[in-house]
Amino acid sequence: MIDFNEELKTYQPGTLIEDTEDEIYRNDLKDIMDIVMEMTEDLRNS
Repeated sequence: MIDFNEELKTYQPGTLIEDTEDEIYRNDLKDIMDIVMEMTEDLRNS
């Protein structure tokens, strides 16, 4: 049987998640609102 308290004592989070999170924040990816605002501005200027 698994002793969850012992498992929690030795738990170490994966670095892949932290690396991915850092990469997302560093690249400042566009979200859907940014895209809609850009399209709206393009339509107003044309």
